[in-house]
Amino acid sequence: MDTDSKPQPEQHDAPMHSDPEYFPFFDVAGSPEEVGRSYGRQAGDYIHRSVAIYQNAFAQKGVSWDRARQVAREYAPLIERYDKDFHQELTAIAQGAELPFEDLVAINARTELLYAQKPAPAGSDEDMDGCTAALALPEATASGHTLHGQNWDWRDECADSSIILRVTPRKGPRMLIFVEAGILARCGMNSDGIAITGNFLQTDDEYGHQGVPVPCIRRKVLGSRALGQAIRVVFDAPRTFSNNLMISQCDGEAVNLEATPNEIFWSLPERGLIVHANHFTSQGALAKVRDVGLETNTDSLYRDRRVRARLSRNIGALEVADFQEAFADKYGSPRAVCRSPVTGPGGKTSSTVATIVMDTTAKKMCIAKRPYEAARFAEYSLD
Repeated sequence: MDTDSKPQPEQHDAPMHSDPEYFPFFDVAGSPEEVGRSYGRQAGDYIHRSVAIYQNAFAQKGVSWDRARQVAREYAPLIERYDKDFHQELTAIAQGAELPFEDLVAINARTELLYAQKPAPAGSDEDMDGCTAALALPEATASGHTLHGQNWDWRDECADSSIILRVTPRKGPRMLIFVEAGILARCGMNSDGIAITGNFLQTDDEYGHQGVPVPCIRRKVLGSRALGQAIRVVFDAPRTFSNNLMISQCDGEAVNLEATPNEIFWSLPERGLIVHANHFTSQGALAKVRDVGLETNTDSLYRDRRVRARLSRNIGALEVADFQEAFADKYGSPRAVCRSPVTGPGGKTSSTVATIVMDTTAKKMCIAKRPYEAARFAEYSLD
C-alpha cells in the first residue's frame, strides 16, 4: 500500500495539564508510598471522578457503595498477600487523593464487583468492557519495531476520568500506563519492552472464585523484565473472572492468553500478527468453554476479522498509521471496531473511550480520546 494514501491523524505533543481534547499526563517516582502519594495528589480530581462513576455504576447493578466498600475490605488482604507494594501504593493513593482506602480498592476491583458477585444473565444487554486489540512483531512492520495497541470500549464518561501515568519505581522497570485514575494499570509498556493490553471475556463459570483484581495482574506484568516472567505472572495469579491478556516484548515475541478463573488457553502470532476482540478463539477454549460474553458482544466476531483483514493487507510494512486506520473502522456502527456511543438500560452509554497504539521499540504511545468524534492523537514517551 502507498503510505501516502493512509489517513494521517494530526499528532500533538503530550499535554501535561488538562486539555479536554487529550488525556492528562502525570509523572510519579520513588517507593510504593511515594509513587502512590504523588499519584493521588496530582490526579486527585480524576480519581474522585472515577469513584463517582463507579458509585453510579454499582448502584445500577444493585450494589450500594456501602456494599462496595464492604467487598473492598474483603479484597484488601488478598491484594496485600499478592503484592505488598500494591497494597502500600493503593493506601498512599487514597491518602494523596483524600479518599477512604476502600474506595480505591473498590474501583480497582470494579470488574469483580460489576460481574463476579452474581451470575450475569446470558445475553443480557450489559455495558461490557469491550476492546479490540492487535499487535505486530518486527517481521510484520516497516520499521522492524513491535507495534501493540487496542481500542478500549467501556462507559463513555470514563474518557474524562482516564489518564496517562509514567511511573519510575525505586526498583524494577519504568512504566508508561494508560489507566482510569486511581487504578493500578489498564494497558501500557515498560522500559524493558514488555507491553500488555486486555480484553473482557466471560464464561458461565465466573461466580464464586476468589482472586485479585485484574489491574494488579496487569501492573505485575508491567513490572516484568522478560516475556517469560510476564507470562508466568498470569499463570501464577489467582483470578476471579475471565480476561484476555495480550503480552509482547519489543525484541520480537508475543503471546495471547485467554485466562479464565481456572484455566489459561494460549495462542501465538501468525505471520507476526495477533488480533483479539471479546470472544474465545483458541482451539482449547472453543472445545471447553461456554462463551457467555459472545452472546452479548456478537459484534466481536466481525471486529476481530476486520482488524485482522486490514492489518494483513500490509504485513511486512505495517506502521502506526495502519493500526490507527484499522482501529477507526466503522463497519456495523454503532457496534463497530470504533464504537459510537450506545445508550443501554438505565442510561448507561458505552463507546470507544480511547484508541491506544504503542511502538514498544521506540517506547512511545499514541492515544486518541473519544476517537469516534475525531482521531486526535497525542504522543507520550517513556523516556
